[in-house]
Amino acid sequence: MSAADEVLRHVPAIARKRRLDLGVLLPVLAALTMEWVDPERYPSHEAESLRHLKGRDEDDWPVVALALELKSQQKSFAIWTQDKDFAVTGLPVLNTGQLLDYLEGRLTR
Repeated sequence: MSAADEVLRHVPAIARKRRLDLGVLLPVLAALTMEWVDPERYPSHEAESLRHLKGRDEDDWPVVALALELKSQQKSFAIWTQDKDFAVTGLPVLNTGQLLDYLEGRLTR
């Protein structure tokens, strides 16, 4: 499953939980500046990603690898997740509430 597909799979539940209009949320997500990156672009970070996740869910290494690739390019990023395993990586992480607060101007980075 692609990252885009996984995000879209969770959007209806997020909208219900946050009492958001799905008809508004989907166009907002579509308007965000996001680059969907093919996993083949960052395998060189696999070993480092696995070190960051040691003892955690190592199946999440592609997400950490992408973050490390973006960091190496000095791009601004945050990992959007509810998964607490990412807190140990030392990389910027936003949960859904923080992301929505950021989008609504209540949270600055």
